[in-house]
Amino acid sequence: MSDSDDFRLNALARYRKTSSQLALEVHSHCEVPAGCGGVVLRWRRPGASIGLSLSSYLKGVPDGLFLDGNPLMEQRVNVTPGAHVLSFEVNHPGDKGFVLMQARLNPEIASALHPELASAPDGRWKATTRPPPEGWRLSDFADAGFAPLVQRPVPEPKTNERWRWQMLTDDVTGLGLASSATKAWVRWTFHVDNEGFK
Repeated sequence: MSDSDDFRLNALARYRKTSSQLALEVHSHCEVPAGCGGVVLRWRRPGASIGLSLSSYLKGVPDGLFLDGNPLMEQRVNVTPGAHVLSFEVNHPGDKGFVLMQARLNPEIASALHPELASAPDGRWKATTRPPPEGWRLSDFADAGFAPLVQRPVPEPKTNERWRWQMLTDDVTGLGLASSATKAWVRWTFHVDNEGFK
């Protein structure tokens, strides 16, 4: 085949966009039964903040959730890639489960291998039943004095929070303390980057 200007002008590669600073990924898509659909692509800068969406049902948490020491006011939040900690206090946890939680990348990252993370007895969830020292809500806090949460069924609420409990209880493991207590301070540590949760 000739390498003349005529052929090069008509080649599809001529319209391909590339960048050494950005990565192109699928942002969203739609599909229909007839087989047609579409895809939305976006350029993503490595190291850019990552969007998270949290769904949770918590029992006996008076002051809400904190992310890296700051009150978490929205269900969706942007975080920097790296280590983070979600923390909260629980009143009267007893010997029942008190937390159901699920975190998702939102918007999705096409390269993510683990786009979701849910409450589970995996050692990332820890609690103490004694008042912790300053800085316990921060990711670099040494939590050796905290004990791992264990799998515990979370009782069905009788309030208008039942829908949230129902939404999560089918897919998420309930967690609680290994032994009964009147109060607990809870930490959930996780790492997130362009590959998802680790």
